[in-house]
Amino acid sequence: MDPLVERARSGDAHALEELLAQVAPSVHRFGMRMCKDVHDAEDVLQDTLLMIATHLPEFEGRSSLSSWVFALTRSACTRRRRGLKNRPAVSTDDVPEQVDRASTPEENASDHQLALALSKALDALSEEHREVIQLRDVEGLTAPEAAEALELTVDAMKSRLHRAREALRAQLKPLLEPLAPPPASTCPDVMAMWSRKLEGDLSQLDCAQMEKHIEGCASCSGACDALRRALLACRRSASEAVSPAVQARVKAALRTLSPAVG
Repeated sequence: MDPLVERARSGDAHALEELLAQVAPSVHRFGMRMCKDVHDAEDVLQDTLLMIATHLPEFEGRSSLSSWVFALTRSACTRRRRGLKNRPAVSTDDVPEQVDRASTPEENASDHQLALALSKALDALSEEHREVIQLRDVEGLTAPEAAEALELTVDAMKSRLHRAREALRAQLKPLLEPLAPPPASTCPDVMAMWSRKLEGDLSQLDCAQMEKHIEGCASCSGACDALRRALLACRRSASEAVSPAVQARVKAALRTLSPAVG
């Protein structure tokens, strides 16, 4: 078990506060993506941090900390969404703009356009697809960690993930593949195959056959490139600096929890 977690479990208030500060940005991202509402995401953040602070002594390390934290976050999101289905959603186009000084202005503009389109595309997915993409491709949980957080078997999680990635690629197709030719009737399901490759579930023979087909098929090559760019944008969204607004929310949540962490 991580030394920081062990100290926090043993009653070290400073260690607990540091641990909560570490997980808070991921919790907030998940809340924003699943609830689609700034205020609900803040409530999810506070509720989840309180649950972690209260129940951390019960965490024995049988599962990873990440899967445990996201299981709590997912439960908090479910509680917040319950009874709110008829309320109009508030836009969550809160994607921090990260400027790469080595990039050209045109590249920066393209990256920012993709980040905004990605946010809208994720919001358009079903809850099941949105949460599996968020856990696996944004937050970077391992397949077993994501499966445990979602209360699924690893095989069931991967099956859902493959469908979610295809749905995400379809949402981004107007931006990433505006002039893509339609696949031929003889084309294999390269999206499913490529997603399986990412999960380490594609045999070397199938992988070689897929790559050979992609080399000679503009449609399938474009589709794979689009999905690759979409998933890269997913990972970048988790590595961007936490915005000052989110930092302020985290600090406010920790201040509210001061009796629990003190």
